[in-house]
Amino acid sequence: MTTEEIVLPALSKDLIDKLDKLYPDKCPLLTDEERMVWYKAGQRSVINYLQQIYDEQLQDNIITKD
Repeated sequence: MTTEEIVLPALSKDLIDKLDKLYPDKCPLLTDEERMVWYKAGQRSVINYLQQIYDEQLQDNIITKD
């Protein structure tokens, strides 16, 4: 990846809420295999990143609250 800043399109709160429901922030089960724990953590990190970008877009007045 280059050092250029990656600019995402305006995000929708509805999209983030839907993804949050599909991939909730929860502790792994004791029965989960290690690979599954890392896989789920990766899914969740995308949601957290999108939420952070959404909050920044709101703060910078790029978008308005839905």
